[in-house]
Amino acid sequence: MEIGGFLEFPELKDTERKESAYYYLTHLYDNYNFFADGRQAIKAVLLNTKDILNKTCYLPAYLCDSILQSFRELELDVKFYPHRELLKPVLDGNIKDSLVYLIDYFGTEPVSEKEIGEILDGNNMVILDVSHSILDEKRFSLTHENFYLISSLRKTFPIPDGGIVYHSDPNFKSSDIPPIKYEKKLEAMLLRKLYLNETDTHGTDTDMAEKSKWVKEHFLNLNQEYESYKYDSTVEPQSIPLTSCYILKNISMIDITDRRWQNLNFMHEEIIKRDLLLFNQDKIKSPFILTLKFKNENERDSMRKRLIENDVYPPVLWDLKAYIPEEFSYERHLSKRILMVPIDQRYGPGEMSKVRDILNSAEMV
Repeated sequence: MEIGGFLEFPELKDTERKESAYYYLTHLYDNYNFFADGRQAIKAVLLNTKDILNKTCYLPAYLCDSILQSFRELELDVKFYPHRELLKPVLDGNIKDSLVYLIDYFGTEPVSEKEIGEILDGNNMVILDVSHSILDEKRFSLTHENFYLISSLRKTFPIPDGGIVYHSDPNFKSSDIPPIKYEKKLEAMLLRKLYLNETDTHGTDTDMAEKSKWVKEHFLNLNQEYESYKYDSTVEPQSIPLTSCYILKNISMIDITDRRWQNLNFMHEEIIKRDLLLFNQDKIKSPFILTLKFKNENERDSMRKRLIENDVYPPVLWDLKAYIPEEFSYERHLSKRILMVPIDQRYGPGEMSKVRDILNSAEMV
């Protein structure tokens, strides 16, 4: 079985309402608005901020390029801030009347609730990106008129796309514009499910392998077309696909969180090379992904190649050199050494054992 890649269409079940992912997401906070994706959620927050053109926006120097997209389109004044080890933000305590964007990296809490409160005390606006920590319920205890939590939901849930904003603004403007182009991603998810089922069932059957190869090429192309469309188009807040809501209402939060924690705990307990782990287990509050660090880029790439040769597809987050200035050496260096291994709800002990064996047996270059 292949491990990794975008989430395929899930097995739906008649889930009790209060056990569903939809119920979970809509009961974390009093006020929330769904959008078609995460970058639209960011754009909506910016558009709902009356004096946004007069604010300096402090963004982390370790981030995905898609986060920058809305700030660029609105031609906002953006300044990057650095981090120290384990991606702990280094922020000027004198920042006032500005916007500060924070990220809960890989399910950790780099900035405490108390520290967020101190930033808000400077009449600042704070956006906390919980895309990696959406399963950490305690992260949603802080409320403030200038505090927003946003998430790209497809990072955790098997939906074509979706984003959400949590806030305390009774006048927050949402969107009733229908989502565009998401059908390509939905088709890709369905084809990927078909492909995985067929390869698991028929194994090395030659005729079926040739058909499966075509199916794989097609769903990969569909997914890339959708991603390219998102990057090439102006971000416009749209409503979440109804298909995404239907899926969220018919998948179990218990299944998702329990399996993710089981897989993450297994990997932390079983990996022999302890220095590969970027975070100690007690730092992780939400089971997002297994994050590994290597001594250098060659070592990282060697491991990535070995994993791919064994049908394990680890993402790399993120390639910063195109959009983060050279002066942020810690972030740029870390991005060349870091590798992620999926531990999500699709996998069980068999898949995790396979990954463990590869990591434990590989000789570092």
